[in-house]
Amino acid sequence: MIQRDFYLDRLIRNMWNGEIKVITGIRRCGKSVLLFDLFYEYLLGQGVADDHIIRLELDQRRYYKFRNPITLCEYVEGIAANSSKKFFLFVD
Repeated sequence: MIQRDFYLDRLIRNMWNGEIKVITGIRRCGKSVLLFDLFYEYLLGQGVADDHIIRLELDQRRYYKFRNPITLCEYVEGIAANSSKKFFLFVD
């Protein structure tokens, strides 16, 4: 796996600036690796519990229903409503 330190550092540095992060790029350039592997491992290393990281890959059949933004929002709100902790949402 190629380490993407520059992009990972930017993501970490700006993680609490109050803005939603959108990672874009051409196909197979490493967007999913950056989020689902590198940033995920960083969060775990910082003590974020695995159950506070929501990972959805919309190209997988079991997550098709979350392609509807209302359904996705209701799902995330349902998880976060019962907790005072912050959640991380990764959508691919």
